[in-house]
Amino acid sequence: MKFPSTLSALYFIPPVLIATLSAQDADIITKWDVQLPPPIVQEEENREVPAVDPVPIQFDVLTSRTKEVYVQETPEMPDLPPVEGKIKVTIQKVADPGLPDPPPPLPALPPDDPAVIARMEELRETYRGTELIFVSSSVYMETKDSPECRTLLRIYPNGQTGNEVVAWTNLNLLHLCGQGGYRLNLDDGTYQDFGLLMGISPIYIENMRRLAATHAGREYQEPEIPELPDLATAGPSFVLVEGDAASPAYATLEQIHDLFRLSGDTIKAQHLAREQARVERKAFLLANPPKPKDVTIRVWRRTPTQISQEQAR
Repeated sequence: MKFPSTLSALYFIPPVLIATLSAQDADIITKWDVQLPPPIVQEEENREVPAVDPVPIQFDVLTSRTKEVYVQETPEMPDLPPVEGKIKVTIQKVADPGLPDPPPPLPALPPDDPAVIARMEELRETYRGTELIFVSSSVYMETKDSPECRTLLRIYPNGQTGNEVVAWTNLNLLHLCGQGGYRLNLDDGTYQDFGLLMGISPIYIENMRRLAATHAGREYQEPEIPELPDLATAGPSFVLVEGDAASPAYATLEQIHDLFRLSGDTIKAQHLAREQARVERKAFLLANPPKPKDVTIRVWRRTPTQISQEQAR
């Protein structure tokens, strides 16, 4: 698929608003202070936690019954064969192994706990909460390996269809799959998190043409894509084709493009790492097809303990 490369393409679409900034400038110009959210779990450097295998429980089996069952389990990935085969299901009646009672629930933190009060005050001063944004996008590429793409992007603020915006962008939104969202830092020192609920699909033009050719008299109607500069040379750019620039969805559109201006290399690297891990995992599963595991179910009559008796009162 050849994307338009002349400004004449703009005359064949409705009036649009064009936003484009150069990513090659010494100082990247952005309107919004956006960043990738920090990891939920902060990994400590050089932290070594030795793995401790649990001590196996010795069961005194009273009766046992085994039956072969054919099972079919969902594969780890959607394009792999199902995990299927015969397994042995064993049901055993055992003597009470005398397992200790589970620990009692932790007491509720007192409302005047200094640590709790300090943390709540910090959140009130700096954190404005999390807002969910619904994003629908179709990523058009000539082939799966094409370096260039165009994405038709539709944004719904808080799922409201009345304020949505529609735009064409030169970003590959597939790179955001698995990212989850971004953080917006505000001028008053506070910040707000945005979670992206994405419905996204790649569309390979060559495959669509081939599919249409298999049906007599049909031809694939390629979308009319407006003029957009090359991402590598001009940076993230978009053309607004529907919606109002005063809508909060338009602010989201700008923020996503600023996020790519500031962290585009990191976003792409993280996407490629996830994809490489997926490819390696798939190859491993194909070379080592998993088999369903046997199942053993043990039941026993528990001897009442002092704690359980007190809880039953």
